Amino acid sequence: MNAPREHVLPPHTWQLLCDFLYSSSSRLSVVEAADQAIKAWIAAQKKGEEPLRGYQWKQLFLPEGTQVRMEYLQRCYFAQVSGDQLMFGQRAVTPRGMTLAIAGDGRNAWRDLWIRMPGERQWCNAGLLRSRQSAHGNPAAKPPQTAAEALSSAAKAMGQALTAAVTLIEHIDHQSTTVLERRLPKYRRETDLLEDVH
Repeated sequence: MNAPREHVLPPHTWQLLCDFLYSSSSRLSVVEAADQAIKAWIAAQKKGEEPLRGYQWKQLFLPEGTQVRMEYLQRCYFAQVSGDQLMFGQRAVTPRGMTLAIAGDGRNAWRDLWIRMPGERQWCNAGLLRSRQSAHGNPAAKPPQTAAEALSSAAKAMGQALTAAVTLIEHIDHQSTTVLERRLPKYRRETDLLEDVH
């Protein structure tokens, strides 16, 4: 005995698809369009199960398809992450290796390389990306977890602020004393003193 057949699509979705096919003047039938949509959805789900590939640059992960750019002597050089490698021309390089190949020694890859992640329109400096990631993922950048740690941090900050204030007060006191001493009679020349005229 066969189980009763259920409709693949709810009636309102079926009607939505019919209306779209009609308004777009598509030559597909509703069944053909639904078949293509389901196959595309299954393929997208399978693709999502594949492990993410890319290049790990110290603490910065560059997913596959990421573009890397360096400008040197008014010329731009490009590399791209392909699989698990950074490809510059026909060879796999490290970011440091890319800067060495372009400009020789004395360059800082974090400062000189610009990154454009897949799907992004803007380029971002590699060092800036690293600091953003560190701010979001570095445990040292997170707020304290316990009340005792919070109090300890606050006490340390207050101690630093008080030390700075004492230093500033000592500086101001020294300046005012020096100015006052300059005005005392023993430091004045006799020619600077004016006689009282009655």
